[in-house]
Amino acid sequence: MSVTFSVAAPFDFSNFQYWLVFDTSGDLATPSTVPANNNWAGYSDGIEISGNGGATSAAVYQFAKNASQPKAQPAFLTILPVGQNFIYLPGSNGLDTQFTVVFDRSLFTSRVKNPQPLAKNWTFNAFTTQANVLNQLTFEDSLGSGGKNDPQFNSPVLDTSQCFDIPNYARYSGLQLNPAGQIVNVEVSNNPSSGC
Repeated sequence: MSVTFSVAAPFDFSNFQYWLVFDTSGDLATPSTVPANNNWAGYSDGIEISGNGGATSAAVYQFAKNASQPKAQPAFLTILPVGQNFIYLPGSNGLDTQFTVVFDRSLFTSRVKNPQPLAKNWTFNAFTTQANVLNQLTFEDSLGSGGKNDPQFNSPVLDTSQCFDIPNYARYSGLQLNPAGQIVNVEVSNNPSSGC
């Protein structure tokens, strides 16, 4: 699978982190910017792009939910990519306004806690959040017309057994956003092992 994430101005890693969040459980819940309202439904796995100075990096996480406190933010458990199963390509448009990640979907089966098989059908959302090394998600924008507020984006169903290439354009939120944190579009492509 590959995901290309574009913003309106060059990335600003001093102020923002950039997130791709997937629901790989088959519940078909779209991750939202108000996750405590639905007990973090849709938060199975995530990819975070952050930076420090001129360097940028990608991190992969499993969201480990707290069964006794479902509204509490889950623990961010690091998944360590192995070999070529995860590739981060900063500046994939030749500018500093886009990145692409290419990954083997099985990366998300590398469960640190609560092992479970991946569902065939996934959902997703993209976010910009305030830069925070403690993984406290303070949302700034999403693909939804509310930006960081409701109404939210409704993810298309990503059938991982099929070939697809789906561009998703952010809906105008009307919020005055720093262009470096304003999502323009996110394109999701899939090539199952059977080939396209």
